[in-house]
Amino acid sequence: MLFSARRPRRRLATALAVATLAACHHGRLGAPLTPTTEFAAAMRSFRQGRWSNARDRLQRLNYELGTRDSLLPSVRFYSAECLMGLGQLLTAAHDFRRMADDYPSDSLAPVALLRAGDAYDRLWRRIALDPSNGQTALATYQELAGRYPDTPPARLAALRIRDLQDRFARKDYESGLFYFKRGGYDSAILYFRSLIAQYPGASVVPEAFVKLVEAYRAIGYREELNETCAHLRQYYGGRADVRKVCGDRNPRR
Repeated sequence: MLFSARRPRRRLATALAVATLAACHHGRLGAPLTPTTEFAAAMRSFRQGRWSNARDRLQRLNYELGTRDSLLPSVRFYSAECLMGLGQLLTAAHDFRRMADDYPSDSLAPVALLRAGDAYDRLWRRIALDPSNGQTALATYQELAGRYPDTPPARLAALRIRDLQDRFARKDYESGLFYFKRGGYDSAILYFRSLIAQYPGASVVPEAFVKLVEAYRAIGYREELNETCAHLRQYYGGRADVRKVCGDRNPRR
């Protein structure tokens, strides 16, 4: 009798243990995970900066969801964001780009293009390095501005474009200055004129004009010198370096 009385209790304990394990697996008792709850759990990890945990959950969802599931664009976007958090910038850029191309009408598509550009931009932080990542970032921002004009991401992209163009101009200026200091005036002139034409709004443009005047004077290009000084006086006449190299024919009263 004692043996038979204990058996149901053992069975009950086993059943409770199984139920407890199931509850742990599903997050809470009687609430099996759905794609929505799994995504919510992934986003909690994401907001806590637990990039690996969040990406693992999102990757599982990426494989489980159908290609037409409305949740999939968000899953792929935030999976790429996790890669950004982990510092895997090149893979993140690739994944952002694919998400934007696969779901061009989704509200996250322009944001994904912006973030793809950001990833390439972060890969090119020192202007002396190979500019290919910077060029890709610039092209991505410009594509965003063209595909999704008048959107908040496009307005942010415009700011990023100006910053990148300023850095490209600075890179060309430094290259021109390298030749200028060594007497390679013709090569310096090519760099200065190129950056002025390509990046007219860059902050280094007035300095490039001043160096152009000095290079023209050094090799006796009188006509080019006079034309450049006329332009400098018109647009940058208040600068001390302009007055120094060109004189001040129109002094302020």
